[in-house]
Amino acid sequence: METIARYGSPGIRERWLKPLLEGEIRSAFAMTEPEVASSDATNIATRIERDGDHYVINGHKWWISGAADPRCKVFITMGKSDPEAPKHSQQSMIVVPSDTPGIRIVRPLNVFGYDDAPHGHVEMYFENVRVPASNMLLGEGRGFEIARAASARDASTTACA
Repeated sequence: METIARYGSPGIRERWLKPLLEGEIRSAFAMTEPEVASSDATNIATRIERDGDHYVINGHKWWISGAADPRCKVFITMGKSDPEAPKHSQQSMIVVPSDTPGIRIVRPLNVFGYDDAPHGHVEMYFENVRVPASNMLLGEGRGFEIARAASARDASTTACA
């Protein structure tokens, strides 16, 4: 919710923030990938490519918390939009409704041997997922900036607790 509140356009905030705040729906953050050390956001391999008035997303994600929850209606998805840009300007974050064609949940993942489906973590694919260009958060190439700001807020909250 905080990412949408801080970085979403007025249209994105209007569409997603109120139902999230009221607990009617849930969201998931799709960043982690099995093929790369994706805890470092500069390694993200999922592609977000501009195609006219849309972006097309292709990638393999896993450990996506809450993605299989039936209440999960939107993903904030991190991917590489410009592999030729400076290292910390290659990534973007985009809002993807969970009912968008091309999203495929493969399986729930066990955590420490426990199955917490459907509310836990999943492996999933984005396969030619098309979303309007207006779903981009903050602007193309600013995903790492958003991730760093969220990490800094989390660290300062933890330090003060």
